Amino acid sequence: MSRKQKTYGICRLCGENKELTFEHVPPETVFNKGAVRNVSLDAIIKDTMKENKLPWEINYGKGKIQQRGRGGFYLCGDCNSCTGQWYVPEYSRFVHAIQGAMRQAGEQKYESLGLRIKSIRPLPILKQVMTMFCDINSGLMGDDSLKDYLLDKTSRSFNRDRYHLYAHIHAGALERMNGIMVQSTNFGIITLSEISTYPVGFTLYIDKPKNYKPEGVEITSFSEWDYGDESDVQIIIPKLECNTIFSGDYRTKGEITGSADGKAQIGEATTKG
Repeated sequence: MSRKQKTYGICRLCGENKELTFEHVPPETVFNKGAVRNVSLDAIIKDTMKENKLPWEINYGKGKIQQRGRGGFYLCGDCNSCTGQWYVPEYSRFVHAIQGAMRQAGEQKYESLGLRIKSIRPLPILKQVMTMFCDINSGLMGDDSLKDYLLDKTSRSFNRDRYHLYAHIHAGALERMNGIMVQSTNFGIITLSEISTYPVGFTLYIDKPKNYKPEGVEITSFSEWDYGDESDVQIIIPKLECNTIFSGDYRTKGEITGSADGKAQIGEATTKG
C-alpha cells in the first residue's frame, strides 16, 4: 500500500510553513460531505464568453471532482484543530437552525424567513465565517491583525469599520466560493468576497462605501459579544439567488434574461490579487 503524500505550504492563518491538513469550507457538519465538482472562475468566464451562453447553461463536466466535499489544504493541523473546536459547533447550530426554518417553509414561496435562535453564541459564528474567508483568500486578505483575532478565541479586536458581513439563504442555479473581487458601481469601488452554498451564503465587504446598501442581512454585530456570551438571536434572513459567477449578483434568471443588457452585465467584476 502506497503511503499517502503529505502536503506542505504556508498556513493561511498562522502564516508558518508547515504540513497542511484538508479543511472543509464550509464545515463538513453543514451539508458538505458529498462529492462536488470544482470549476475555476477563469474557466467559467472563458466558457461563458466562448460559447455565448449564460452561466447556468454551461456544461461544467470538465471540472475536477472532489470526493470529500468542498475545501482545500489551507491550514496547518494546529490552526485547523483549534478553530474547528472553538467555532464550528456554534456555527453549525446557526446554519442548521436556518435550514430547519427552510424545511418548515417547504414549497411555500418566500422572500425571507424570520427565525429566533435561543441561547446561541454569536462571536464563534462570526469567527468561523471569517476563518472561511481567510481560507479562500491567501495572506489574511492583507490584514495581519486577523491572525491574532482568529487564533485568540476571546479576542474582540475586530475592525467593524473595515469589514461588513452579510448573510442570506442560498438559492439559484449556481454555488459560489469566490475570493476577493473588485467591482465598479455607481456607489464607487466595491471590494467583496463570497461563500454561498446550500443552505446559507455569506458575503464579506471590505471598506464598503457608507452609502452602499448590500443585499442580505448584516451580522457584523455578532462581533460585539464576548466568546462565552449567549443570546437569543432574532434574524430576518432574505433568500437570494446566485445565477452568475460574480459575488454580490443576486438577480433572478428572469431579471438577467429579461433585460437587453443582461449578458453584458454578467462580466462587470474583476478579480483582485
